[in-house]
Amino acid sequence: MNHPHAKPSILWRALIGGVVAAVALSTSVAQAQNAGAYPSKPIRLVIPFAPGGSTDILGRLLAQKLGESMQTTVVVDNKPGANGTIGCDLVAKAPADGYTVILGDVGCMSMAPGLYTRLPYDPQRDFAPVSLVARSPLVLTVGAQSPLHSLKDLTAAAQAAPGRLNYPSSGTGGPNHLGAELYAMQAKVKVSHIPYKGSAPSVVSLMAGETDFGFLTAVTIASQLHAGKVRALAVVHTERLPSMPDVPTMTEAGLKGFTADAWFLAAVPAGTPKPIVDRLYAEIAKALPAPDVKAKLDSMGVLPSGLDPQASARFLGAEVDKWRGVIKSAGITLD
Repeated sequence: MNHPHAKPSILWRALIGGVVAAVALSTSVAQAQNAGAYPSKPIRLVIPFAPGGSTDILGRLLAQKLGESMQTTVVVDNKPGANGTIGCDLVAKAPADGYTVILGDVGCMSMAPGLYTRLPYDPQRDFAPVSLVARSPLVLTVGAQSPLHSLKDLTAAAQAAPGRLNYPSSGTGGPNHLGAELYAMQAKVKVSHIPYKGSAPSVVSLMAGETDFGFLTAVTIASQLHAGKVRALAVVHTERLPSMPDVPTMTEAGLKGFTADAWFLAAVPAGTPKPIVDRLYAEIAKALPAPDVKAKLDSMGVLPSGLDPQASARFLGAEVDKWRGVIKSAGITLD
């Protein structure tokens, strides 16, 4: 027996399906149109650290290049605090329209998930990576008067007196701290951590002989290295740095497979339309090889990267897992 309402039900379902399809089509068209007109207003580049540091220097360089190329204003907005997590949280909760970009670092993007049990954002869930912009490898550094002249000297001294040798950092839970902890794990030695408030006091402590060794970025030690006040023993990277061609890598110095970079990742809030993410990536990839950018990065000991969004997402995931393991093994928390 036929039901009198069967045909209207079929029509109703067809009508609903048509409306859903129309909405989906209009949304995709709107996104494409928005991406096509992008950017139509200034872009905010959030730097989650105070002015003057390596992230800020790189961010301002990028902002200038992107502004010129995209014919808009790219405003640098410093939002320091809590190891960069305040700025990251701000961008994670911003509209996903491509007008708020973060230049995050290894700390707030990959170390923070292991350090904070109540981190208000998830780097992998709440961001769409645009590009791993650059890496700044850590450099094993000692004071000019140190009796340690090689990685082997350091490891031998640490093995001979467990816990006696100490190292500085710019703060608990940062790359200097965790880089040294990773070294201690891989070299199977015990060393002591002395946190300072910032990178500059860390270098001063090495020069004064207050600390024995440190894993500091090339940009942090550049001027003191050229002045002969500190000595670089090894670069914590797969390749030597152009700014330090005579300094061996950690593998060359005797500890294979040990790399620890202070890196910089450009990202936008998750859900940002793919055409906008791709446009931003293309502009960053175009800016990095520019002669003035390359010269500045070389002088800072920073290596341009320019990974695409997909490769950058894979890199981020691997770094989160790597540092979570180091943090758990060392028993470090910041809550």
